[in-house]
Amino acid sequence: MSYARLDDGGGEEESEKLAGGAHIELSPLKPPTPTSTSTPPKRHGQGRFFKTPHALHGGISIAAGATMMLFGYEQGVFGGIIVGHSFLSYFQHPSPAQQGWVTACYDLGCFAGALLALFIGETLGRRRMLLVFTVIMASGIVLQTAAGSMDMMVWGRIVAGIGNGGNTATAPVWHVETAHHSAKGMAVVKEMAVNILGFAIASFITLACSPLLTEAQWRFPLGIQLLFVVVILVLVAMLPESPRWLLSRNRDAEAKHVMLLLNSHDIEAEFESIRQSVQAEQAAQASWVQLFHGGRATRRVALGMLLQSFQQLSGVNVLGYYLPVVLHRSVGLPELTARWVSAANAVSYFFAASASVAWIDRVGRRPLLMGGAAAMSLAFLGVGVGVGVGDAMPGNAVPGTVATVFIWFFFTSFASGWLSVPWLYPAEVNSLGMRTKGAALATACDWLFNWAVVQATPPGITHLGWGFYMIFAVLNAVFVPVIYFLVVETRGRRLEDMDAWFDANKSWFVHRADHFVHEKGQRKVVSDHLFRSIGIADDQEAMMEAFDGSDFESLVSDDEETRPSGAPLPMKLELGLVLDPEPEPELDLEMDLGMDLEMEPRLELGGCSLRRGEQVLGSDIKHSVQARVKLGADVL
Repeated sequence: MSYARLDDGGGEEESEKLAGGAHIELSPLKPPTPTSTSTPPKRHGQGRFFKTPHALHGGISIAAGATMMLFGYEQGVFGGIIVGHSFLSYFQHPSPAQQGWVTACYDLGCFAGALLALFIGETLGRRRMLLVFTVIMASGIVLQTAAGSMDMMVWGRIVAGIGNGGNTATAPVWHVETAHHSAKGMAVVKEMAVNILGFAIASFITLACSPLLTEAQWRFPLGIQLLFVVVILVLVAMLPESPRWLLSRNRDAEAKHVMLLLNSHDIEAEFESIRQSVQAEQAAQASWVQLFHGGRATRRVALGMLLQSFQQLSGVNVLGYYLPVVLHRSVGLPELTARWVSAANAVSYFFAASASVAWIDRVGRRPLLMGGAAAMSLAFLGVGVGVGVGDAMPGNAVPGTVATVFIWFFFTSFASGWLSVPWLYPAEVNSLGMRTKGAALATACDWLFNWAVVQATPPGITHLGWGFYMIFAVLNAVFVPVIYFLVVETRGRRLEDMDAWFDANKSWFVHRADHFVHEKGQRKVVSDHLFRSIGIADDQEAMMEAFDGSDFESLVSDDEETRPSGAPLPMKLELGLVLDPEPEPELDLEMDLGMDLEMEPRLELGGCSLRRGEQVLGSDIKHSVQARVKLGADVL
């Protein structure tokens, strides 16, 4: 691929022939001019302990992962504790309703912590939020471990929940905002994979402690959580703040320093893009009234809340929190066998979650959610039938085996997409100004519905039997059309690009063409709409000729005599060239138009974006355009 300069005519001109004999003249971005010779002071120890971008990204991944691992451990530990003889004897054999309350009160604490993060998150920043809420969680763990009564246990779980709720509202946002845009999906999937590793560790620790006849049977599994706390506190103290948050607080020098630490390549273009996005968000900051007024901000926040609510209504914590209980009381397995099956399932669950790393950024969010929901509906249908037939045929081991297989199938299906996407999505879909609020509201919904499901499960199993599982089979089936019509695809889009998408797509209902921009057959539609919008010819040859150097200069000229008929002025053109899929590797090219442009109205179809921009000041401001190309493909 070769390029030619458009801005000042300097340099050796080269071009590449395109379809129809036309050619596109491109110009690579010039090396940035340093704005300062001084280096901002190193902060938080990241320069001392993490000397390369790879190491720094690894440190952030481990810290965020430890936060989510502790979350997973808490999900798995109590289900293994409440079936133990020592726990039941010490707390005088609590009823199913009491067992539901002492388990679910943790989720109420998480709900409160997520709401607290909503109000103080932007003030404290991502790092300090994690440090403060981890200390709160440590206090709750100490109370649980030392509990001498059920009331003390409940208060310990509520306090620990407050800490965990704040952490789970913050860690994914911090991780996504420091990750490269091409790896943000993978970043959160890794978090959720280690979340399941925490779940698996809890299953094996409670299994190992189950033969004990002393209080150590349940105190040790609770107290060991403090090891996670130490790891989180030490790592977060040494890691940098999100550059996006620093820019939102007008700490530009620190933000640029962090971006230089996180990236081995030039960061000027990305820094400027984020800075402009932050300024635009601050200029149009949505108030709480606007947030719930039904506009764009409402839609974006609501989508995150919807997915995290659906995650809990899928029934994952019917099985996650209570799997030993379900296997023992519903399926009919002996207590020790139920513990072993739970531990084995946790290992399988972890590998399924880890495997999803490979496809989260290839397949996209919507297909994983719809396919996963359909599979989970089938899984709960199988569990319900197995439990129902087992109740009708006592002594027959086959129905219990069938139910156990479908429980495994549920966890595998859930891990493929529903485990990670609902946590990733709020950080992807919300604007910078609403990202903390949106993530906190979505997390609050997750914990609220988590509490409702966990509270209802012990009495539901006791009183409804197999019918309790059928409720979740129906709910998961309903999720499929809701996701198809409402949920926007975010795969492959930078955080700053989502603003452009929502500006151009006002309807709450989405269409298939909005999500699969590289599919064959899209190109003609995309290019027709693009070029009609700027008032030049509809046929493909004329479109391509418009990108010849001289014709393109004419297109953006201020001179009425040379400007094409119908082309509005002033204009800003952002063009993504969408080419036929080929097996060759994908290249990201940065091109410099070298001229002031502003486009009205903004239109985005497939890879093409016409953006309504701010008024351009000065004649030497340049705007970059991204082209996504495939080697060996025909252009448009």
